[in-house]
Amino acid sequence: MTPHLSRRQFLRSAGGITFLALTPVGRGLFAATNTPAALPLFTALPYVQPGPDSQLKPGAETVRLAWQTEPVKAHFTVEFGRTENYGRTAAVPYAERSYPGATPAGRYNYVATFDQLELGTEYHYRVKGNGAVIATGYFTTRQPRGGKIRFAAFGDNCNGDPSDHAIAYQVYQAHPDFVMNTGDNVYENGLDSQYSSYFFPIFNADVAALDKGGPLLRSVPFYSVIANHDLNTTDPATGHPCADFDEHPDALAYYTNFHLPLNGPTVNHPTTTRGAADRLQNFRDCAQQRFPRMANYSYDYGNAHFICLDSNTYIDATDADLQAWIAADLAATDAKWKIAVYHQPPFNAGAKHYKEQQMRPLCPLFEAHKVDLVLSGHEHIYQRNRPLTFAPADLSRAHALYSSDRLIPGKITLDLDFDGEKVTKPKGIIYLTTGAGGKKLYDPGYTNDPTKWLHAEDNNVPYAVKMNTDKYSFSLFEIDGDVLTMKQIDQDGSEIDRMKVTKA
Repeated sequence: MTPHLSRRQFLRSAGGITFLALTPVGRGLFAATNTPAALPLFTALPYVQPGPDSQLKPGAETVRLAWQTEPVKAHFTVEFGRTENYGRTAAVPYAERSYPGATPAGRYNYVATFDQLELGTEYHYRVKGNGAVIATGYFTTRQPRGGKIRFAAFGDNCNGDPSDHAIAYQVYQAHPDFVMNTGDNVYENGLDSQYSSYFFPIFNADVAALDKGGPLLRSVPFYSVIANHDLNTTDPATGHPCADFDEHPDALAYYTNFHLPLNGPTVNHPTTTRGAADRLQNFRDCAQQRFPRMANYSYDYGNAHFICLDSNTYIDATDADLQAWIAADLAATDAKWKIAVYHQPPFNAGAKHYKEQQMRPLCPLFEAHKVDLVLSGHEHIYQRNRPLTFAPADLSRAHALYSSDRLIPGKITLDLDFDGEKVTKPKGIIYLTTGAGGKKLYDPGYTNDPTKWLHAEDNNVPYAVKMNTDKYSFSLFEIDGDVLTMKQIDQDGSEIDRMKVTKA
């Protein structure tokens, strides 16, 4: 593949911003150029977000366009429509995040809402700042039922390493309709400063190149789940992981940078926060109803239904309210395919996080509601399991909140006939870990060595069928009617695994 696209190639193929009067002037900072009116420095270029909708409703689709600047006043306007004639104007409210003692001392988070959109339709937008055009672009809304979809999945990605850039470039080259991230978007602490340094410049790069990243966010919706590196410290009073706004006033940027569906439940164990009252209030004012609602949500895309869950160590997956919401959500959908996404994998052949099995209690519930696939990250590897069912035998450690030892033994039943090539109708759920998105890889020497993929605590059941620990990679899925195909693509653009699944 071409390692670097020309500007002309980029403009022809990006499917995003086709004019961008913003240039990098520092790490995570962009300045407006060739504009007659002075504008503040940008800390995040315009990026497309899914918005609050969960179900597919013709004529009632919502998409959001967000960007961020230093806390300097400016007047922005946004037009949108099916053609470059636009025709409609979106309001542009903003919320301020303040970071006392930091440089810069905060930022303005702008968001424009495009509403009453049709499904599966291309829309154009134009952003003006102080009267000058700074960006124009386009995006496509979610596909309706029956529409073919393509999406990329990966996690544990952004730390500023060359591998981050390579994965972002390869994902861009795959032309996904959307991205489903499996958590830990930035390291180490999920801070605004880390998003502006590592995430936005790489996944919203102005050029597509192995050493730069790709212009994904300006046209491709980016879904994610909250994960352990979204929490920045440990509470000194309890020893539990939490977001400490005294230590980092820009903590929990997951809740202020993303605009994801808001149909989730009010959970009994939300993300823990601590800090001065004014700092916590500033965060809540910026996040608004997204905190803590956005920790759990679901959405439809084409023939697929995704349910996205918080799996951090403060979660008790046996919680009756949580299970009731999951059951109701999965029972209500008419989608052909059901996919669950959360960060900590329940069946992990690797060594690093094997005991973090707090999500295993959901397996019987997923099986009862015919979930097809579970996607996770956390383990910085690629691992595909055989289809399996699981009957928990002892749930006592499910209640051991904040512990990294959450072993939940039980009976694992494997479908040994499914091979994803000739036998493509699985008996059970396929659990797939795709956490090789850029951060340092785990478990060297495990690739192609099944003798290392067994755990005595699971009676050495060989549930892993494919494992790669020496290549950064992402998963590329296509769903077309009753057929799902998956390819695992490494940082060089080579295919390292594939499978085909058909509905029974």
